[in-house]
Amino acid sequence: MAPACTSVIVRLGLADALVAVDSWSARLDGVSPNVPSFDMMKPDAERIAELNPSIIFVSSMTRDGANSDPFKPISDAGATVAYIPTSQSVQDIRDDIERIASLVGKEKEGKVIVREMDEQMERVTSVARAIPEGERKTVYFEISPAPYLYSFGSGVYLDELIADAGARNIFSREKGWIAVNAESVALANPDVIITNDESSADPVAEILSRPGWAGVAAVANRRVFRIDANASSRPGPDVARALEEIARAVYPERF
Repeated sequence: MAPACTSVIVRLGLADALVAVDSWSARLDGVSPNVPSFDMMKPDAERIAELNPSIIFVSSMTRDGANSDPFKPISDAGATVAYIPTSQSVQDIRDDIERIASLVGKEKEGKVIVREMDEQMERVTSVARAIPEGERKTVYFEISPAPYLYSFGSGVYLDELIADAGARNIFSREKGWIAVNAESVALANPDVIITNDESSADPVAEILSRPGWAGVAAVANRRVFRIDANASSRPGPDVARALEEIARAVYPERF
């Protein structure tokens, strides 16, 4: 009942063991279209219980949003309910992968996934570390488009990925997920703008034509890029691919 958890379960080779997923997970590669899907924030615990799961992975957002444990009747009946906190760092993601793997009896496979993720990321960070401080680009990462701009500061794994790519998040002095305004972005004048917005067919074109941003360096130089939302918005093994996409967007000459 959480896309990041589902991505790990699929990577562990256990897609066939899924008896239900959340609606976001239903779109993931490897998940059968025949698997029932439920609202992550308002799960139908009674219907899920009828599917007789032996273990349920749930995002802590579900419990926080309901201000209670909607799966308590199921856990009281004997099923294991594992609440996975939202990962705030790459290390959190590593820990979650290994925890999920351990709970499904795939400890060794979980360690392999983490090792492969780290190796993929190291190929980027080894190049990024050599970028001189004076040549590091500034980045604005847009999660939600106008008129409700949304981004993040430190304490978010995406901020860490930007740093690992050898760049600087223009909002790194802020904390957590944040609403921002167009004026603050224009004032910061980022060298590159990255978005993973899926709400429009061409978010890059919208940003390039956004009123008041013609003088922003990223817009003036047409350095606006869209990266894969699945890889970047799920704190799972695919963050390694998100790091590669960020690095290529910011430093195409190096990656």
